[in-house]
Amino acid sequence: MSVYTAPLREMRFVLNELAGLAQIATLPGYAEATPDTADAILEEASKFAS
Repeated sequence: MSVYTAPLREMRFVLNELAGLAQIATLPGYAEATPDTADAILEEASKFAS
């Protein structure tokens, strides 16, 4: 059985560079949508998916 490894580096790039997560976090109601929060969510989701 093969082991799945989530492409975290690519996901971070998409969120930070393409989606502009830092700029989204400046909008009203999105203060918690920081790159650090997204990174923590991605890390835990990758553990769940593995």
